[in-house]
Amino acid sequence: MSASSQTITLRLFGAGGAFSRRYGTTCSMVTLRDGKRWLLDCGRQAPDQLHAAGYAWHDIHGQIITHCHGDHVFGLEDFAFVRYFETHAEVMASSRGGPLPKYISHSAVRDEVWETLAPSLRYLQDGRGNLRCGTLQHFFDVIAPTAVEPPRKNPWNHSETFEVDGLRVVTRENEHVPGKPSCALELHVGDDPHSPKIAWWSGDGTVDAAFLHSIEPRTSIYFHDCTFIDYPGQVHGFFDKLEALPEAVRRKLVIMHHEDNLELYRARVEAAGFRIALPGHVYDLVAGQQLL
Repeated sequence: MSASSQTITLRLFGAGGAFSRRYGTTCSMVTLRDGKRWLLDCGRQAPDQLHAAGYAWHDIHGQIITHCHGDHVFGLEDFAFVRYFETHAEVMASSRGGPLPKYISHSAVRDEVWETLAPSLRYLQDGRGNLRCGTLQHFFDVIAPTAVEPPRKNPWNHSETFEVDGLRVVTRENEHVPGKPSCALELHVGDDPHSPKIAWWSGDGTVDAAFLHSIEPRTSIYFHDCTFIDYPGQVHGFFDKLEALPEAVRRKLVIMHHEDNLELYRARVEAAGFRIALPGHVYDLVAGQQLL
């Protein structure tokens, strides 16, 4: 089955957790109705994952980042340098006047991303003797939010909404590592701007059952990180808590960011009604169905 140009798709290049070797880390690509491609996170394995799938960095319109951990951002340095210095096919290097790739993340996440990238990307000359003039804006068209929700228990905005080039996404803080900026994503997939329909992406975070249940009527599909290990200070979606979600949520939910010993739990996962994300899978975000 192939995707229609009238839908929005998500392709997983990797589907495993931070230390996965079998399934790769969870870099995914959203393709909009007009063909523009956005990456959801860009971890250490992303350069090789995209290359193996036949894509170049210049095929990517923009980056959406959920939080700053290596399996989500360590590929950004590679992406930034290649897009800045290299021309590919008809896409000119941005340093020579080509388009800057778009960048979206919650502002609190963006600050941490720049802390990670700055030791490499700041070494640009300004022609006046300053050898460290580089900023994130030299490498990316950093998109500002069009709306925000004020802070709740953390000092940063609870959510920020972004709209650009046919994409509408809400970055909403979730509970990952306590005190660390981290967001889930609400991707608008409705047929018109007034539709509330979304596809939901957890990034990394613990299970917020009440919230997931509250958005079910307008959610076509959920993607939730999952661990089968109940360790102290849990920072991911512990499967026992996912398993306890209402059936209406479970039947729409795809588990990702799982451990390499997934096969030990497959029967239990499928018995609960979940789908399992694997590298190469493609989902129709409008219909909430798997295409490949």
